[in-house]
Amino acid sequence: MRQVQFYGAISLDGYLATKENNMQWLFDTAGGESANTAEFMAQIDTTIMGRKTYAITKKLMNNAPLFPDKTNYVLSRTRQGKETDAIYTHESPVTLVKQLRQRAGANIWIIGGGQIVAELVAADLIDAWWIQIAPVLLGDGIPLFPKGDYGTRLDVVAVKQYEQLMELQLRRKTGRK
Repeated sequence: MRQVQFYGAISLDGYLATKENNMQWLFDTAGGESANTAEFMAQIDTTIMGRKTYAITKKLMNNAPLFPDKTNYVLSRTRQGKETDAIYTHESPVTLVKQLRQRAGANIWIIGGGQIVAELVAADLIDAWWIQIAPVLLGDGIPLFPKGDYGTRLDVVAVKQYEQLMELQLRRKTGRK
């Protein structure tokens, strides 16, 4: 069965970006270019992200096509349908992931965080985590894990260091808490 994986970077205090969606702190952290992104990308064929994450990612990529060799789903309440490089859907992240897991294919990448991650963790649907941690404290911003009812225990698979960037690779334990 296809695995659902989160892959992303956070500040030491758990934020994906500042409140203004700025991620310069990550680009200022030595080691990102050495991380195992290519290894991760080789095992996925599908991405799921929210509308804001899609817009920010497109901007960071200078509006180039987003992951052209992947099927990219964008969760949105206001848009629906296929764009050049993404499929907009009104489906909940839980419903979409359950549907995609029934189809043949490689692993599924959850991009971004917040509400999407909270809903998927609450439904026990994220199998693996690849979290890079930058040694910076933002004090406030967009958290990877907002408050929620999703207590979960994980197993540590690996801990890697890429200069100033640390990566945790984790797997979901069978059963919650």
